[in-house]
Amino acid sequence: MRGSGRYSFDLEDGFEGAVDVVFLLIIFFLVASSFDKTVREKLALPTRDPDKAVATSPQTRERLDITIYQDSRIALDHKEIDVGDPNSVEAYRLVGDAIEGWLAEHKPGLSVEKALEGVDVFVTTDKESYAGATLNVIMACLDRGVTPQVIFEEARVASR
Repeated sequence: MRGSGRYSFDLEDGFEGAVDVVFLLIIFFLVASSFDKTVREKLALPTRDPDKAVATSPQTRERLDITIYQDSRIALDHKEIDVGDPNSVEAYRLVGDAIEGWLAEHKPGLSVEKALEGVDVFVTTDKESYAGATLNVIMACLDRGVTPQVIFEEARVASR
């Protein structure tokens, strides 16, 4: 053990880092307060005039349901589509044609892209159906510019 000795304590030794931190905090708060004022000025919203208010109705979206049954039959809005082999490229083409036909019927005069803007597409597929049938339906939707919501269900619809 060391004997008692004299220790010197200099106040300046431990405060160099603290002075730097305080200086940086002052700069930060100066910049932040001027930035806050600038943002508030840009976000000033006009006052609402109830006399000029216009009543708007909520936008209704159409719903397109595509169902793939346990035996891989495909139905568009509960009307079965005859696609032959549901795993084939021909089935992909026929599903795409059926989607475009549905759009022409429900939204006449619009291009496929414009017509699909207000449509929610739901693909309900049975877990026992062929993956190729589901893939054909999803790809037909994606190629037309819409991402379907896919729902996988247990066998609830029996084969023919």
